[in-house]
Amino acid sequence: MIRDKILVGAAIGLLSDALKLIVNYISYLLGFTNVVFWQIVATRFLTIGDLFTPLAYIVGAVADIVVASTLGVIFFLLVERYGSRKYLWLKGIGFSMLVWVGLFGTLLGQSVQRKLPQNASGIMVTIVAHFVFGLGLAFFTRLYYALRAGEKV
Repeated sequence: MIRDKILVGAAIGLLSDALKLIVNYISYLLGFTNVVFWQIVATRFLTIGDLFTPLAYIVGAVADIVVASTLGVIFFLLVERYGSRKYLWLKGIGFSMLVWVGLFGTLLGQSVQRKLPQNASGIMVTIVAHFVFGLGLAFFTRLYYALRAGEKV
């Protein structure tokens, strides 16, 4: 069992990100949004003309993976240092909603709307996906502690 807190947090973030991306991609396939997260993230780095090319997916994927693993580390370290393991679901959801407001509302908001205008359902997809990301943070953190303690999962 990995005991390094940075690696554990990064793994928790990446697993949670996979859940978020699944929600986003299913929503994309069902027509609720016209872009995937990697394109949204790529708006910070690329011009409008590049956002529908393979380059956007590569740049967006790298940035998304780095951010998700970092968020996993931050969440795990916050739980380890300041919080009890009670109410992990609320903590995960609260953390992810704070991230959604912080990243989409401030850092990405203007550049996304200028380069990839989103309709209301596309914005809702980002909210739901980040909600699922928060549930993932809670679930995988709980799973880690259960496995470490030798509990049945």
